[in-house]
Amino acid sequence: MKKMLLLATMFAATVCNAQVVLWNGDDKDVNTDGGFWNRADPTVVEDNGNKCLKITLKANPGGWDKEHCNAALPLGDVDFKGVRRLTLRMKMGIAHNVLVKIVKDGDGGYSTGRWFWLGNTEDWNVLTFEFGAGPDSDRMTDTGNTVLEIWPFEDGGDALNNVGQTIFIDDVKMEGPMVNGMGVRTLADNSLTGDVVVTGVIGKGNYQCTWNGDWHPEAYDDYALLAAKLAADVKTLDVRGAGRWDEDWDVIKAKCPSVKIIMSDEDATGIGAMLSDDGKMHHYFNLAGQRTAHPVKGLYIVNGKKVFVR
Repeated sequence: MKKMLLLATMFAATVCNAQVVLWNGDDKDVNTDGGFWNRADPTVVEDNGNKCLKITLKANPGGWDKEHCNAALPLGDVDFKGVRRLTLRMKMGIAHNVLVKIVKDGDGGYSTGRWFWLGNTEDWNVLTFEFGAGPDSDRMTDTGNTVLEIWPFEDGGDALNNVGQTIFIDDVKMEGPMVNGMGVRTLADNSLTGDVVVTGVIGKGNYQCTWNGDWHPEAYDDYALLAAKLAADVKTLDVRGAGRWDEDWDVIKAKCPSVKIIMSDEDATGIGAMLSDDGKMHHYFNLAGQRTAHPVKGLYIVNGKKVFVR
C-alpha cells in the first residue's frame, strides 16, 4: 500500500468535553497495563508529566506470529453514541502506516481496518480514522464492538521487522460534535430548536485513510454539519462545553441570523463577544469603555476601531 503524507489535524480539544473516551492515561496507575491485553508489554508511564501507554513490540512467544505486535484494548459495553471519527495520539521513532481494527461481537470478525500515515518521528502525532464513510458492510456500529486493535506497523511483515520498537499511545476517543449525549450526525436536519447545548468537539480538517485497499481523502467540517441540524429559528447555541478549532461560524450565522453563540461564561452572562459579518467573534465596547453583548444602534469600539451599529 502506498504510503502518503497526510495533512495533520490540530489537537485542540482535550479528552473531556463529554466525548466518547475509549482510553486515557490520566486515570490509570503508572506501571500497570492500563486495561490493555498483554500482547506488547503494555505499561502506563509518564512522558513529560503526562501519563500514557508504552508498548514494546515482541517476537512470537507462542500463538499466531504477529500477536504481540499490536496493542489490544477491550471495549466492554462502550456505546459510540453515533460518533464515527476515531482519533488517538501516538509517538514512535519510525514513520509508517498505522492500522486500527475493531473486533465485532458474535462472529469474531473485523470491520475493515483503517490506516493513517504517521509521518512525524520527533513528537506526538494525532491520527484520525474515519468510520462514518466507506462500504456499508464495514461501517462501525454504536454497540457490539469488543476489542480495538492498534497496529503501529500494520499487520504485515513490517510488524515483525520492528520487534523491539517502543511506541507511546494516548487519548483514544470517538470525536465529533454531540447534542444531548449523541453524535450530531445521527440527528435529522433542522431538528434542533430553541436553546442548543453542544459538547464533544467542533472542528474542520483534511486527512486520508483507507478502505477497500486504497487511500481516500476526507474533509470534515463540523460547523457545516451542525448548521444542517439547526432549525433557522434556533435561539442560542452554547458551545462552552465543546473543544473547538479552526472556528468558522459563517455557515451557522447564514442559516440562523438571530442565533446567539455562547462561547464563554461572559457570553452567557451578557458581557461577551458578538458574531460579526465576517463570521468571527468580536468584543463590543461603548464609548465609556464598557463591554456589551447586545449593542444597539450607535458607535462602539471593536478591536480598537470605531464601528457604527445600524
